Amino acid sequence: MSKRWLRLLAVLLAFAMVAAACGDDDDDSSTEPDTEETDAGTDEGDDEGDMDEADEGTDEGDDEGDMDEGDDEGDMDEGDAGGEALPTEGDVEVATGTTLNLGECPDDWSPTTGVDGDEIILGQSLPQSGALASFGAIGEGMQMYFDYVNDTDPIDGKNIRLVTRDDAYESGRAVANVEEMLDTEDIFAFVHTIGTPINLAIRPITDENCVPQLFNSSGFPFWGDPANYPWTVGNILNYVTETEIWCTAIQEEFGDGATVAALIMNNDFGTTYLDTLKNSEACASIDLVGEELHDPAGDSVQNEMTTLIATDADVFISGTTAAFCPQAAAAVAGSEWRPRFFNSYTCNNLASFYAPVQDAAGLLADEGGGIRMTNSNKVCGDPKYDGDPAIVLIEEVLNDYGNGTTCADGSFSTGVLYGQFVEDVLRAAAALPGGLNKVNLMAAVWNADTNNDTLLGGSLKLDGTNDAYWTEAAQIQEVQVVDGALTFEPIGDVIDFEGEGGSFGG
Repeated sequence: MSKRWLRLLAVLLAFAMVAAACGDDDDDSSTEPDTEETDAGTDEGDDEGDMDEADEGTDEGDDEGDMDEGDDEGDMDEGDAGGEALPTEGDVEVATGTTLNLGECPDDWSPTTGVDGDEIILGQSLPQSGALASFGAIGEGMQMYFDYVNDTDPIDGKNIRLVTRDDAYESGRAVANVEEMLDTEDIFAFVHTIGTPINLAIRPITDENCVPQLFNSSGFPFWGDPANYPWTVGNILNYVTETEIWCTAIQEEFGDGATVAALIMNNDFGTTYLDTLKNSEACASIDLVGEELHDPAGDSVQNEMTTLIATDADVFISGTTAAFCPQAAAAVAGSEWRPRFFNSYTCNNLASFYAPVQDAAGLLADEGGGIRMTNSNKVCGDPKYDGDPAIVLIEEVLNDYGNGTTCADGSFSTGVLYGQFVEDVLRAAAALPGGLNKVNLMAAVWNADTNNDTLLGGSLKLDGTNDAYWTEAAQIQEVQVVDGALTFEPIGDVIDFEGEGGSFGG
């Protein structure tokens, strides 16, 4: 845990002393922070971006100290910090411009539901079947990491339990899953639910029920809107930022007028890429000569790829995910078209998406049309990270708690990384005055300042409406085959927008 948590505690302590002093002179004084929202917004409504189902973990030696949490917390016991706790009723400002309107919560709402026993109960809806089923392993990898935490250093003496439901990447099923979990399980928070349309569908439910919806596994810019949706936060690189990084690279390589053809998944995830290509100033110099939208529930994008190949554009952008990524790679490799090839970061899983088409990926790289992505993390299974402490920890967790699972099993390792994000904010919340509850969890989230050595940028910060985006660093990397093994080769330096993202709603 980062030293910023200590600064947050100091702020709360100072606030408590001021409130106590004012109480002697003012009968109307309150321990509630000022609820006036600051107008610290940004133009993220026009210029935002995502991050996705990666294949990674973290270097617990720095931030979680291989589960020795005392290193960065000043040996502070969880839940026993001095000072006055944040209120659990009324309007509570937990960060800049970020207010929880607890008076609007259901009558039976409790800030400790899901943590009032010997467990921390978390919920998750994700595709365990259908076209995006490869991402279902993320939930399993998260539980493996939580089992590791439970065995080595439980949070506040409680075991983390993750309740998962299959939605097959269908919004209606996700809504039913969330409603069922809220009715039958004491859910403390939902974590890392996968997919833009899925998270959009469930957000009204979690918002109405005052249940945290954390680290949406989607780069949709709407997730950075704590002024209007303080219970929800995103995770991966904003899709708008991702697209603008591509456009900047295209401009540098081809100059004005570069022709671009785009394959787009026909939902809010894919069309964010398309809208940015058409409307962002960073993409103004490109000439979009072809766009094909495909059905997320379809079996193949071969027809769409045939049309795009015929454009012979300078650049191909693949704004899709899961099984459609290797399909697009195979289609390009099977043609004579060798465009500059940019693929959504959500397909940065070498084992799941490129091992099946390794020959095609290698051919494209050899012939100058290698598949490029804006990666934000080290990828478990990439030989360049053999022996890296962050990756070694992931491998150990997968092996010990996944019955011999390895990085070759795809998205399991992503689940370990995502589990570390959740652990970090849970520990921070438990250390605040009042201990582990939903208000403290959101205070911990929106004031986060930590590090994770699996990430290329390293740092992860949130500051209410001043900085509402979790992952803000990336590097363009190309899929290559070196000595018979798939790897990501860097193209340029890491681009870090940390602290510059502002918020979507202002």
